[in-house]
Amino acid sequence: MPTINIDMRDLKRLIGLNLEKDAICETLSALKCEPEQIVGDKITLEVTSDRPDFFSSEGIARGVRLYHGGSGLRIKYYQGARPVSIRVDPSTAEVRPYIVSAVVRDVSLDEEALIQMMQLQEKLHSTYCSNRRKGSIGIYDMDKISPPLNYAAVPPDDIRFIPLGFNEVMSGSEILKRTPKGSEYAWILEGKKKYPLLRDSKGRVLSMPPIINSEDTKVTEDTKNLIIDVTGTEERTINLCLNILVTSLMERGGTVQQVEVAYEGREVITPKLDFILTYLSPSTIKKVSGLDLGTEETLSLLRKMGHDVEEREGKFVVLSPPYRADILHEVDLVEDIVIAIGLNNIQLEVPRVATIGKPLPGSRIRKRVRDLMIGMGFQEVITYLLSNKSVLEDRTLMGKRDLVELINPVSSEFAALRDRILPKLLQFLGQNIHHAYPQRIFECGDVVLVEEGLPKVSTHLAAVIADHKVSYEDIQAVAASLFVNLSKSIKFEPHHGQPFLEGRTARIIVDGAEIGVVGEISPQVLVNFGLEFPVGAFECDLSPLLGH
Repeated sequence: MPTINIDMRDLKRLIGLNLEKDAICETLSALKCEPEQIVGDKITLEVTSDRPDFFSSEGIARGVRLYHGGSGLRIKYYQGARPVSIRVDPSTAEVRPYIVSAVVRDVSLDEEALIQMMQLQEKLHSTYCSNRRKGSIGIYDMDKISPPLNYAAVPPDDIRFIPLGFNEVMSGSEILKRTPKGSEYAWILEGKKKYPLLRDSKGRVLSMPPIINSEDTKVTEDTKNLIIDVTGTEERTINLCLNILVTSLMERGGTVQQVEVAYEGREVITPKLDFILTYLSPSTIKKVSGLDLGTEETLSLLRKMGHDVEEREGKFVVLSPPYRADILHEVDLVEDIVIAIGLNNIQLEVPRVATIGKPLPGSRIRKRVRDLMIGMGFQEVITYLLSNKSVLEDRTLMGKRDLVELINPVSSEFAALRDRILPKLLQFLGQNIHHAYPQRIFECGDVVLVEEGLPKVSTHLAAVIADHKVSYEDIQAVAASLFVNLSKSIKFEPHHGQPFLEGRTARIIVDGAEIGVVGEISPQVLVNFGLEFPVGAFECDLSPLLGH
Protein backbone atom coordinates (compact mmCIF):
# COMPACT_ATOMS: atom_id res chain seq x y z
CA MET A 1 0.00 0.00 0.00
CA PRO A 2 1.22 3.56 -0.66
CA THR A 3 3.00 5.40 2.13
CA ILE A 4 2.87 9.18 2.40
CA ASN A 5 4.51 11.80 4.58
CA ILE A 6 2.61 14.67 6.16
CA ASP A 7 3.33 17.47 8.61
CA MET A 8 1.08 17.60 11.69
CA ARG A 9 1.16 21.43 11.84
CA ASP A 10 0.04 21.68 8.23
CA LEU A 11 -2.61 19.01 8.81
CA LYS A 12 -4.05 20.81 11.86
CA ARG A 13 -4.20 24.07 9.94
CA LEU A 14 -6.10 22.40 7.10
CA ILE A 15 -8.49 20.58 9.46
CA GLY A 16 -9.43 23.86 11.13
CA LEU A 17 -10.80 22.21 14.28
CA ASN A 18 -9.43 22.19 17.81
CA LEU A 19 -8.21 18.58 17.87
CA GLU A 20 -5.28 17.17 19.80
CA LYS A 21 -2.58 15.12 18.08
CA ASP A 22 -3.73 11.85 19.72
CA ALA A 23 -7.33 12.39 18.57
CA ILE A 24 -6.14 13.06 15.01
CA CYS A 25 -3.99 9.91 14.97
CA GLU A 26 -6.90 7.85 16.30
CA THR A 27 -9.14 9.22 13.55
CA LEU A 28 -6.50 8.49 10.91
CA SER A 29 -6.48 4.83 11.94
CA ALA A 30 -10.28 4.71 11.76
CA LEU A 31 -10.10 6.10 8.19
CA LYS A 32 -7.64 3.37 7.11
CA CYS A 33 -4.65 5.74 7.24
CA GLU A 34 -2.41 3.83 9.61
CA PRO A 35 0.45 5.87 11.19
CA GLU A 36 3.68 3.93 10.63
CA GLN A 37 6.14 6.40 12.12
CA ILE A 38 5.80 9.65 14.09
CA VAL A 39 8.90 11.81 14.60
CA GLY A 40 8.00 15.19 16.07
CA ASP A 41 5.48 16.76 13.70
CA LYS A 42 6.43 14.47 10.80
CA ILE A 43 4.12 11.49 10.27
CA THR A 44 4.48 8.60 7.82
CA LEU A 45 1.13 7.02 6.95
CA GLU A 46 0.22 3.83 5.12
CA VAL A 47 -2.95 4.50 3.13
CA THR A 48 -5.11 2.22 1.01
CA SER A 49 -4.92 2.44 -2.79
CA ASP A 50 -8.71 2.74 -3.04
CA ARG A 51 -8.64 6.22 -1.44
CA PRO A 52 -6.37 8.29 -3.72
CA ASP A 53 -7.84 11.46 -2.19
CA PHE A 54 -5.86 10.46 0.92
CA PHE A 55 -2.51 10.65 -0.92
CA SER A 56 -1.86 14.14 0.51
CA SER A 57 -2.59 16.27 3.59
CA GLU A 58 -5.47 18.12 1.94
CA GLY A 59 -7.68 15.07 1.40
CA ILE A 60 -6.77 13.59 4.78
CA ALA A 61 -7.61 16.88 6.54
CA ARG A 62 -11.00 16.94 4.82
CA GLY A 63 -11.68 13.34 5.91
CA VAL A 64 -10.73 14.04 9.54
CA ARG A 65 -12.78 17.27 9.57
CA LEU A 66 -15.88 15.47 8.27
CA TYR A 67 -15.41 12.65 10.78
CA HIS A 68 -15.58 15.21 13.59
CA GLY A 69 -18.63 17.02 12.25
CA GLY A 70 -16.91 19.70 10.19
CA SER A 71 -17.54 20.86 6.63
CA GLY A 72 -16.80 18.86 3.50
CA LEU A 73 -16.17 19.74 -0.13
CA ARG A 74 -17.30 23.18 -1.26
CA ILE A 75 -16.86 23.61 -5.00
CA LYS A 76 -16.08 27.24 -5.83
CA TYR A 77 -15.98 28.30 -9.48
CA TYR A 78 -13.98 31.31 -10.58
CA GLN A 79 -16.05 33.99 -12.29
CA GLY A 80 -15.10 36.78 -14.66
CA ALA A 81 -12.00 35.49 -16.44
CA ARG A 82 -11.88 34.70 -20.14
CA PRO A 83 -12.28 30.97 -20.81
CA VAL A 84 -9.07 28.99 -21.21
CA SER A 85 -9.05 26.58 -24.14
CA ILE A 86 -6.85 23.75 -25.40
CA ARG A 87 -6.85 22.67 -29.01
CA VAL A 88 -6.06 18.96 -29.47
CA ASP A 89 -4.32 18.16 -32.74
CA PRO A 90 -5.35 14.85 -34.41
CA SER A 91 -1.66 13.85 -34.43
CA THR A 92 -1.94 12.89 -30.73
CA ALA A 93 -4.34 10.03 -31.52
CA GLU A 94 -1.53 7.54 -32.15
CA VAL A 95 0.56 8.63 -29.17
CA ARG A 96 -1.45 9.95 -26.21
CA PRO A 97 -4.93 10.88 -27.38
CA TYR A 98 -6.68 12.47 -24.37
CA ILE A 99 -6.14 15.57 -22.26
CA VAL A 100 -8.17 17.22 -19.48
CA SER A 101 -7.34 20.45 -17.71
CA ALA A 102 -8.36 22.94 -15.03
CA VAL A 103 -7.23 26.32 -13.77
CA VAL A 104 -7.14 26.78 -9.98
CA ARG A 105 -6.86 30.39 -8.87
CA ASP A 106 -5.98 32.14 -5.61
CA VAL A 107 -4.19 29.15 -4.11
CA SER A 108 -2.18 29.70 -0.93
CA LEU A 109 1.13 27.85 -1.32
CA ASP A 110 4.06 27.44 1.03
CA GLU A 111 6.89 24.91 1.16
CA GLU A 112 4.77 22.15 2.71
CA ALA A 113 1.93 22.78 0.24
CA LEU A 114 4.38 22.29 -2.66
CA ILE A 115 5.68 19.07 -1.06
CA GLN A 116 2.14 17.74 -0.69
CA MET A 117 1.20 18.71 -4.23
CA MET A 118 4.22 16.89 -5.67
CA GLN A 119 3.59 13.88 -3.43
CA LEU A 120 -0.05 13.66 -4.59
CA GLN A 121 1.08 13.92 -8.19
CA GLU A 122 3.65 11.14 -7.91
CA LYS A 123 1.41 8.80 -5.89
CA LEU A 124 -1.30 9.13 -8.54
CA HIS A 125 1.35 8.45 -11.18
CA SER A 126 2.50 5.24 -9.51
CA THR A 127 -0.99 3.89 -8.75
CA TYR A 128 -3.97 4.95 -10.84
CA CYS A 129 -1.83 6.14 -13.75
CA SER A 130 0.12 2.84 -13.96
CA ASN A 131 3.52 4.55 -13.77
CA ARG A 132 2.39 7.32 -16.18
CA ARG A 133 1.29 4.90 -18.90
CA LYS A 134 -2.45 5.55 -18.47
CA GLY A 135 -2.05 9.13 -17.33
CA SER A 136 0.50 11.79 -16.46
CA ILE A 137 0.04 15.07 -14.63
CA GLY A 138 1.51 18.51 -15.29
CA ILE A 139 1.11 21.50 -12.96
CA TYR A 140 2.25 24.97 -14.07
CA ASP A 141 2.24 28.63 -13.06
CA MET A 142 -0.76 30.06 -14.94
CA ASP A 143 0.64 33.59 -14.87
CA LYS A 144 3.63 32.49 -16.98
CA ILE A 145 1.40 31.10 -19.73
CA SER A 146 -0.47 32.72 -22.64
CA PRO A 147 -3.68 30.84 -23.57
CA PRO A 148 -5.01 29.25 -25.70
CA LEU A 149 -2.92 26.10 -25.48
CA ASN A 150 -2.09 23.59 -28.18
CA TYR A 151 -1.64 19.85 -27.60
CA ALA A 152 0.03 18.05 -30.51
CA ALA A 153 2.46 15.26 -31.39
CA VAL A 154 5.80 16.54 -32.70
CA PRO A 155 8.94 14.82 -34.09
CA PRO A 156 11.41 14.56 -31.18
CA ASP A 157 14.16 16.54 -32.91
CA ASP A 158 11.74 19.44 -33.47
CA ILE A 159 11.11 19.71 -29.72
CA ARG A 160 13.32 22.29 -27.99
CA PHE A 161 12.92 23.54 -24.41
CA ILE A 162 14.62 23.64 -20.99
CA PRO A 163 13.47 20.61 -18.92
CA LEU A 164 12.46 21.15 -15.29
CA GLY A 165 15.53 21.25 -13.04
CA PHE A 166 17.99 21.99 -15.88
CA ASN A 167 19.47 25.17 -17.33
CA GLU A 168 20.01 24.22 -20.99
CA VAL A 169 17.78 23.64 -23.98
CA MET A 170 17.36 20.00 -25.05
CA SER A 171 15.58 18.19 -27.84
CA GLY A 172 12.98 15.50 -27.19
CA SER A 173 15.54 12.76 -27.90
CA GLU A 174 18.11 14.36 -25.59
CA ILE A 175 15.56 14.65 -22.78
CA LEU A 176 14.95 10.89 -22.86
CA LYS A 177 18.69 10.17 -22.69
CA ARG A 178 20.03 12.89 -20.40
CA THR A 179 17.37 13.51 -17.74
CA PRO A 180 16.50 11.10 -14.88
CA LYS A 181 12.78 11.24 -15.68
CA GLY A 182 13.54 10.73 -19.35
CA SER A 183 15.53 7.58 -18.62
CA GLU A 184 12.88 6.29 -16.21
CA TYR A 185 9.88 6.75 -18.50
CA ALA A 186 11.37 6.52 -21.99
CA TRP A 187 9.73 3.10 -22.40
CA ILE A 188 6.32 4.78 -22.72
CA LEU A 189 7.42 6.58 -25.91
CA GLU A 190 9.53 3.71 -27.25
CA GLY A 191 8.93 3.20 -30.96
CA LYS A 192 6.97 6.45 -31.36
CA LYS A 193 7.92 8.72 -34.27
CA LYS A 194 6.34 11.72 -32.57
CA TYR A 195 6.18 12.82 -28.92
CA PRO A 196 3.29 14.67 -27.19
CA LEU A 197 3.93 18.38 -26.60
CA LEU A 198 1.85 21.02 -24.79
CA ARG A 199 2.52 24.66 -25.82
CA ASP A 200 0.86 28.04 -25.32
CA SER A 201 -0.15 30.60 -27.97
CA LYS A 202 3.39 32.05 -28.05
CA GLY A 203 5.02 28.66 -28.61
CA ARG A 204 6.27 28.39 -25.02
CA VAL A 205 6.50 24.73 -24.00
CA LEU A 206 4.63 23.66 -20.85
CA SER A 207 5.59 19.98 -20.94
CA MET A 208 6.43 16.90 -22.95
CA PRO A 209 3.99 14.36 -21.50
CA PRO A 210 4.44 11.91 -19.90
CA ILE A 211 8.12 12.71 -19.28
CA ILE A 212 8.84 16.17 -17.91
CA ASN A 213 7.64 19.76 -17.50
CA SER A 214 9.38 22.90 -18.68
CA GLU A 215 11.56 24.97 -16.38
CA ASP A 216 9.90 28.14 -17.76
CA THR A 217 6.51 27.35 -16.18
CA LYS A 218 7.76 26.02 -12.83
CA VAL A 219 5.52 26.42 -9.76
CA THR A 220 7.02 28.19 -6.71
CA GLU A 221 5.79 29.39 -3.31
CA ASP A 222 4.96 32.72 -4.98
CA THR A 223 2.60 31.09 -7.47
CA LYS A 224 -1.05 32.09 -6.95
CA ASN A 225 -2.74 30.68 -10.04
CA LEU A 226 -2.20 27.16 -11.35
CA ILE A 227 -3.12 25.33 -14.51
CA ILE A 228 -3.22 21.54 -14.39
CA ASP A 229 -3.28 19.11 -17.28
CA VAL A 230 -3.60 15.34 -17.26
CA THR A 231 -2.84 13.52 -20.50
CA GLY A 232 -3.29 9.82 -21.10
CA THR A 233 -4.82 6.86 -22.83
CA GLU A 234 -7.93 6.41 -20.64
CA GLU A 235 -10.39 9.27 -20.18
CA ARG A 236 -11.85 7.86 -16.95
CA THR A 237 -8.42 7.70 -15.31
CA ILE A 238 -7.33 11.20 -16.29
CA ASN A 239 -10.68 12.75 -15.26
CA LEU A 240 -10.45 11.07 -11.86
CA CYS A 241 -6.88 12.31 -11.30
CA LEU A 242 -7.87 15.85 -12.29
CA ASN A 243 -10.82 15.80 -9.87
CA ILE A 244 -8.59 14.67 -7.00
CA LEU A 245 -5.99 17.36 -7.70
CA VAL A 246 -8.54 20.14 -8.07
CA THR A 247 -10.54 19.24 -4.95
CA SER A 248 -7.31 18.96 -2.95
CA LEU A 249 -6.19 22.45 -4.02
CA MET A 250 -9.61 23.79 -3.01
CA GLU A 251 -8.63 22.87 0.56
CA ARG A 252 -5.90 25.54 0.22
CA GLY A 253 -8.35 28.23 -0.80
CA GLY A 254 -8.37 27.65 -4.54
CA THR A 255 -11.28 28.38 -6.87
CA VAL A 256 -11.64 26.36 -10.05
CA GLN A 257 -11.95 27.67 -13.58
CA GLN A 258 -13.07 25.20 -16.22
CA VAL A 259 -11.15 24.65 -19.45
CA GLU A 260 -12.54 24.02 -22.93
CA VAL A 261 -10.79 21.07 -24.62
CA ALA A 262 -11.43 21.08 -28.37
CA TYR A 263 -10.94 17.80 -30.21
CA GLU A 264 -11.61 17.38 -33.89
CA GLY A 265 -15.38 17.02 -34.03
CA ARG A 266 -16.16 17.42 -30.31
CA GLU A 267 -15.59 19.72 -27.36
CA VAL A 268 -15.22 18.76 -23.69
CA ILE A 269 -15.44 21.02 -20.62
CA THR A 270 -13.22 19.96 -17.71
CA PRO A 271 -12.99 19.33 -14.82
CA LYS A 272 -16.18 17.27 -14.53
CA LEU A 273 -16.89 17.65 -10.83
CA ASP A 274 -20.03 15.51 -10.91
CA PHE A 275 -21.20 13.82 -7.73
CA ILE A 276 -21.60 10.02 -7.85
CA LEU A 277 -25.20 8.80 -7.50
CA THR A 278 -25.83 5.50 -5.67
CA TYR A 279 -29.03 3.98 -4.27
CA LEU A 280 -28.59 2.17 -0.96
CA SER A 281 -31.14 -0.26 0.43
CA PRO A 282 -31.51 -0.74 4.22
CA SER A 283 -31.66 -4.49 3.58
CA THR A 284 -28.18 -4.32 1.99
CA ILE A 285 -26.81 -2.63 5.10
CA LYS A 286 -28.30 -5.38 7.29
CA LYS A 287 -27.15 -8.20 5.00
CA VAL A 288 -23.57 -6.99 4.53
CA SER A 289 -22.77 -5.57 7.97
CA GLY A 290 -25.23 -7.35 10.26
CA LEU A 291 -26.19 -3.95 11.70
CA ASP A 292 -29.81 -2.93 12.20
CA LEU A 293 -29.70 0.85 11.87
CA GLY A 294 -32.47 3.43 11.94
CA THR A 295 -33.02 5.97 9.17
CA GLU A 296 -31.65 8.98 11.05
CA GLU A 297 -28.60 7.07 12.25
CA THR A 298 -27.81 5.92 8.69
CA LEU A 299 -28.18 9.47 7.35
CA SER A 300 -25.85 10.79 10.05
CA LEU A 301 -23.19 8.12 9.46
CA LEU A 302 -23.10 8.65 5.69
CA ARG A 303 -22.84 12.42 6.12
CA LYS A 304 -19.98 11.83 8.54
CA MET A 305 -18.09 10.26 5.61
CA GLY A 306 -18.77 13.21 3.28
CA HIS A 307 -21.83 11.97 1.38
CA ASP A 308 -24.95 14.01 0.65
CA VAL A 309 -27.87 11.70 1.38
CA GLU A 310 -31.64 11.67 1.80
CA GLU A 311 -34.21 8.93 2.39
CA ARG A 312 -36.71 8.48 -0.42
CA GLU A 313 -39.34 5.75 -0.79
CA GLY A 314 -37.60 3.32 1.54
CA LYS A 315 -34.12 3.77 0.01
CA PHE A 316 -31.22 6.09 0.61
CA VAL A 317 -30.29 8.33 -2.33
CA VAL A 318 -26.58 9.01 -1.90
CA LEU A 319 -24.44 11.59 -3.72
CA SER A 320 -20.73 10.96 -3.18
CA PRO A 321 -18.07 13.63 -3.84
CA PRO A 322 -16.23 13.50 -7.20
CA TYR A 323 -12.95 12.57 -5.51
CA ARG A 324 -14.36 9.28 -4.14
CA ALA A 325 -12.88 6.87 -6.69
CA ASP A 326 -13.77 3.90 -4.49
CA ILE A 327 -17.57 4.28 -4.60
CA LEU A 328 -18.54 1.74 -7.25
CA HIS A 329 -21.42 -0.12 -5.55
CA GLU A 330 -23.76 0.23 -2.61
CA VAL A 331 -21.53 -2.20 -0.68
CA ASP A 332 -18.86 0.54 -0.67
CA LEU A 333 -21.31 2.78 1.17
CA VAL A 334 -21.89 0.04 3.74
CA GLU A 335 -18.14 -0.02 4.34
CA ASP A 336 -18.24 3.75 4.93
CA ILE A 337 -21.05 3.28 7.46
CA VAL A 338 -18.97 0.71 9.36
CA ILE A 339 -15.95 3.04 9.30
CA ALA A 340 -18.09 5.90 10.58
CA ILE A 341 -19.29 3.75 13.50
CA GLY A 342 -15.76 2.51 14.19
CA LEU A 343 -14.80 -1.15 14.04
CA ASN A 344 -13.92 -1.16 17.74
CA ASN A 345 -17.43 0.06 18.59
CA ILE A 346 -19.19 -2.89 16.95
CA GLN A 347 -20.06 -5.66 19.41
CA LEU A 348 -18.94 -9.17 18.59
CA GLU A 349 -21.55 -11.88 18.11
CA VAL A 350 -21.21 -15.65 18.29
CA PRO A 351 -22.27 -17.12 14.91
CA ARG A 352 -25.49 -19.12 15.06
CA VAL A 353 -24.12 -22.26 13.41
CA ALA A 354 -25.48 -25.68 14.35
CA THR A 355 -22.38 -27.64 13.30
CA ILE A 356 -18.87 -28.09 14.60
CA GLY A 357 -16.12 -27.21 12.14
CA LYS A 358 -12.95 -29.16 11.53
CA PRO A 359 -9.99 -28.69 9.15
CA LEU A 360 -10.26 -30.11 5.66
CA PRO A 361 -7.67 -32.78 4.77
CA GLY A 362 -5.89 -30.30 2.53
CA SER A 363 -5.72 -27.78 5.37
CA ARG A 364 -4.02 -30.35 7.61
CA ILE A 365 -1.35 -30.98 4.97
CA ARG A 366 -0.78 -27.23 4.52
CA LYS A 367 -0.33 -26.87 8.27
CA ARG A 368 2.13 -29.78 8.29
CA VAL A 369 4.13 -28.15 5.47
CA ARG A 370 4.20 -24.82 7.30
CA ASP A 371 5.28 -26.46 10.57
CA LEU A 372 8.12 -28.30 8.81
CA MET A 373 9.37 -25.13 7.08
CA ILE A 374 9.28 -23.17 10.33
CA GLY A 375 11.09 -26.04 12.05
CA MET A 376 13.88 -25.72 9.46
CA GLY A 377 14.37 -22.07 10.41
CA PHE A 378 12.21 -20.34 7.80
CA GLN A 379 9.86 -17.44 8.46
CA GLU A 380 6.48 -17.44 6.72
CA VAL A 381 5.46 -14.38 4.70
CA ILE A 382 2.19 -13.62 2.92
CA THR A 383 2.27 -11.62 -0.29
CA TYR A 384 -0.54 -10.42 -2.52
CA LEU A 385 -2.13 -12.71 -5.10
CA LEU A 386 -2.22 -9.68 -7.42
CA SER A 387 1.12 -8.62 -8.84
CA ASN A 388 2.97 -6.35 -11.22
CA LYS A 389 3.41 -8.04 -14.62
CA SER A 390 6.99 -6.80 -14.78
CA VAL A 391 7.80 -8.65 -11.54
CA LEU A 392 6.38 -11.89 -12.93
CA GLU A 393 7.80 -11.67 -16.45
CA ASP A 394 10.59 -9.14 -16.99
CA ARG A 395 12.57 -9.02 -13.76
CA THR A 396 12.64 -12.81 -13.49
CA LEU A 397 13.72 -13.09 -17.18
CA MET A 398 10.96 -15.68 -17.59
CA GLY A 399 9.40 -13.77 -20.48
CA LYS A 400 5.86 -13.14 -21.63
CA ARG A 401 3.25 -15.82 -20.94
CA ASP A 402 -0.48 -16.21 -20.39
CA LEU A 403 -1.59 -14.54 -17.18
CA VAL A 404 -4.98 -13.64 -15.77
CA GLU A 405 -4.97 -9.84 -16.07
CA LEU A 406 -7.28 -7.16 -14.72
CA ILE A 407 -9.02 -5.09 -17.38
CA ASN A 408 -8.84 -1.85 -15.40
CA PRO A 409 -6.40 -2.26 -12.48
CA VAL A 410 -6.25 0.37 -9.75
CA SER A 411 -2.45 0.23 -9.95
CA SER A 412 0.20 -1.39 -12.12
CA GLU A 413 1.34 -3.10 -8.91
CA PHE A 414 -1.91 -5.10 -8.94
CA ALA A 415 -2.43 -5.76 -12.65
CA ALA A 416 -2.27 -9.57 -12.91
CA LEU A 417 -2.80 -12.69 -10.82
CA ARG A 418 0.47 -14.41 -9.98
CA ASP A 419 1.15 -17.80 -11.55
CA ARG A 420 4.22 -18.34 -9.34
CA ILE A 421 5.13 -17.32 -5.81
CA LEU A 422 8.91 -17.12 -6.27
CA PRO A 423 8.92 -13.70 -8.04
CA LYS A 424 7.01 -12.24 -5.09
CA LEU A 425 9.54 -13.63 -2.62
CA LEU A 426 12.41 -12.17 -4.62
CA GLN A 427 10.62 -8.83 -4.60
CA PHE A 428 10.16 -9.19 -0.83
CA LEU A 429 13.91 -9.81 -0.39
CA GLY A 430 14.67 -6.75 -2.52
CA GLN A 431 12.52 -4.61 -0.23
CA ASN A 432 14.30 -5.90 2.91
CA ILE A 433 18.00 -5.71 2.04
CA HIS A 434 18.51 -3.45 5.07
CA HIS A 435 17.65 -6.32 7.45
CA ALA A 436 20.19 -8.76 8.87
CA TYR A 437 21.27 -11.89 6.98
CA PRO A 438 20.70 -14.79 6.56
CA GLN A 439 17.12 -14.30 5.40
CA ARG A 440 15.13 -17.54 5.15
CA ILE A 441 11.50 -17.05 4.11
CA PHE A 442 8.72 -19.14 2.56
CA GLU A 443 5.13 -18.81 1.42
CA CYS A 444 2.44 -21.43 0.94
CA GLY A 445 -0.45 -20.02 -1.04
CA ASP A 446 -2.55 -19.94 -4.17
CA VAL A 447 -1.46 -19.14 -7.71
CA VAL A 448 -3.64 -18.87 -10.82
CA LEU A 449 -2.49 -20.65 -13.98
CA VAL A 450 -3.96 -20.39 -17.48
CA GLU A 451 -4.69 -23.77 -19.07
CA GLU A 452 -6.45 -24.00 -22.42
CA GLY A 453 -7.54 -20.39 -22.03
CA LEU A 454 -9.16 -20.93 -18.64
CA PRO A 455 -7.92 -20.00 -15.13
CA LYS A 456 -6.91 -22.78 -12.76
CA VAL A 457 -6.14 -22.25 -9.06
CA SER A 458 -3.25 -24.27 -7.61
CA THR A 459 -1.50 -24.27 -4.25
CA HIS A 460 2.25 -23.65 -4.41
CA LEU A 461 5.06 -23.63 -1.88
CA ALA A 462 8.10 -21.42 -2.47
CA ALA A 463 11.13 -20.85 -0.25
CA VAL A 464 14.30 -18.75 -0.53
CA ILE A 465 17.57 -18.41 1.36
CA ALA A 466 19.57 -15.20 0.98
CA ASP A 467 22.97 -14.96 2.63
CA HIS A 468 26.57 -13.93 2.03
CA LYS A 469 27.22 -17.48 0.85
CA VAL A 470 24.45 -19.78 -0.46
CA SER A 471 24.77 -22.78 -2.74
CA TYR A 472 22.47 -25.15 -4.62
CA GLU A 473 23.16 -27.79 -1.97
CA ASP A 474 21.78 -25.55 0.80
CA ILE A 475 18.34 -25.10 -0.75
CA GLN A 476 18.21 -28.61 -2.26
CA ALA A 477 18.69 -30.09 1.23
CA VAL A 478 15.66 -28.13 2.47
CA ALA A 479 13.42 -29.43 -0.33
CA ALA A 480 14.63 -32.99 0.18
CA SER A 481 14.10 -32.86 3.94
CA LEU A 482 10.61 -31.44 3.53
CA PHE A 483 9.29 -34.25 1.34
CA VAL A 484 11.08 -37.00 3.24
CA ASN A 485 9.28 -35.78 6.38
CA LEU A 486 6.03 -35.89 4.41
CA SER A 487 6.78 -39.57 3.68
CA LYS A 488 7.25 -38.89 -0.03
CA SER A 489 9.80 -40.27 -2.49
CA ILE A 490 11.88 -37.42 -3.94
CA LYS A 491 14.63 -37.14 -6.54
CA PHE A 492 16.20 -34.36 -8.60
CA GLU A 493 16.91 -34.20 -12.35
CA PRO A 494 18.80 -31.57 -14.40
CA HIS A 495 16.85 -28.46 -15.39
CA HIS A 496 17.47 -25.46 -17.66
CA GLY A 497 15.73 -22.08 -17.51
CA GLN A 498 15.29 -18.76 -15.74
CA PRO A 499 15.28 -17.45 -13.12
CA PHE A 500 17.90 -20.05 -12.13
CA LEU A 501 21.62 -20.24 -12.82
CA GLU A 502 22.60 -22.63 -15.60
CA GLY A 503 24.12 -25.83 -14.17
CA ARG A 504 22.92 -25.05 -10.65
CA THR A 505 19.24 -26.00 -10.93
CA ALA A 506 17.12 -29.16 -10.97
CA ARG A 507 13.58 -30.39 -11.41
CA ILE A 508 11.87 -31.73 -8.27
CA ILE A 509 10.36 -35.20 -8.84
CA VAL A 510 8.01 -36.46 -6.08
CA ASP A 511 6.45 -39.94 -6.29
CA GLY A 512 7.44 -40.04 -9.95
CA ALA A 513 5.80 -36.72 -10.96
CA GLU A 514 7.54 -33.40 -11.60
CA ILE A 515 6.14 -30.80 -9.22
CA GLY A 516 8.71 -28.00 -9.10
CA VAL A 517 12.19 -26.55 -9.54
CA VAL A 518 15.09 -25.85 -7.18
CA GLY A 519 18.34 -23.97 -7.69
CA GLU A 520 20.47 -20.84 -7.37
CA ILE A 521 19.02 -17.60 -8.74
CA SER A 522 20.95 -16.20 -11.72
CA PRO A 523 23.08 -13.05 -11.20
CA GLN A 524 21.06 -10.92 -13.64
CA VAL A 525 17.81 -11.72 -11.82
CA LEU A 526 19.48 -10.77 -8.52
CA VAL A 527 20.43 -7.42 -10.06
CA ASN A 528 16.91 -6.91 -11.39
CA PHE A 529 15.49 -7.27 -7.88
CA GLY A 530 18.21 -5.15 -6.25
CA LEU A 531 19.73 -8.09 -4.35
CA GLU A 532 23.37 -7.96 -3.28
CA PHE A 533 23.89 -11.55 -2.06
CA PRO A 534 23.31 -14.98 -3.62
CA VAL A 535 19.90 -16.61 -3.28
CA GLY A 536 18.87 -20.26 -3.34
CA ALA A 537 15.22 -21.01 -4.02
CA PHE A 538 12.67 -23.66 -4.81
CA GLU A 539 9.02 -23.66 -5.79
CA CYS A 540 6.70 -26.64 -6.10
CA ASP A 541 3.05 -27.39 -6.75
CA LEU A 542 1.42 -28.93 -3.67
CA SER A 543 -1.92 -29.58 -5.40
CA PRO A 544 -1.21 -33.32 -5.99
CA LEU A 545 -0.56 -33.75 -2.27
CA LEU A 546 -3.77 -31.93 -1.40
CA GLY A 547 -5.88 -34.11 -3.65
CA HIS A 548 -6.68 -31.30 -6.12
